[in-house]
Amino acid sequence: MNILAIGAHHDDVELGAGGTLAKLVENDNQVFALTLTNSETHYDIKGIHRLAKIAVTEANEAAKILGLSIVVPPAELIQNVGELSYNTSYMRWIEDLLIEKAIDTVFCHWAYDLNTDHIAASQISITASRHIHKVLMYRSNWYQPKQPFNPCVFSDISTTIDKKRKALLAFESEVNNRGLNWINSFIDYNRTAGFTIGTEYAETFEFVRYTI
Repeated sequence: MNILAIGAHHDDVELGAGGTLAKLVENDNQVFALTLTNSETHYDIKGIHRLAKIAVTEANEAAKILGLSIVVPPAELIQNVGELSYNTSYMRWIEDLLIEKAIDTVFCHWAYDLNTDHIAASQISITASRHIHKVLMYRSNWYQPKQPFNPCVFSDISTTIDKKRKALLAFESEVNNRGLNWINSFIDYNRTAGFTIGTEYAETFEFVRYTI
């Protein structure tokens, strides 16, 4: 299979689907990763800062760990953090990419996320993927909207949890900004999800479409 994982920021696909993507690579699938913003962050009131070039360097290291092939959008399409919005040009470019790479499975942001970049990325991704047979939404933060995340697709990542952890640790700037509990919260969730299905670790998804 050829798979495309789409995130708004560098670290999103690793947080929400890193173990699953690594497992797919180990099973001889081609997995591409696409990030829609420059991932440069300046959240002064919380003292959170990350330069775009650092985010890219960290994402490249994480991709090596997971075995992902990074796809870089045209410079004119990449948007600033906090400013991503539904964009027909971006959507059409992704649609062409899906055809060019013969993608049959897409991982994208959960549609009801409360991060505005994530919402826009989800809208762009789902629209571009309207002809794709398998479209799965992941969660990459813990904001709780009125519409709760409904995990109905489970992926056993017991054999790739260490790769996921190492990939997340590659985002040193985010670890410095948010602390190790940022990573631990996702690993702990994966442990709980794994217990749900009788394995050590699992990632969970909602599906937009899943053709058998």
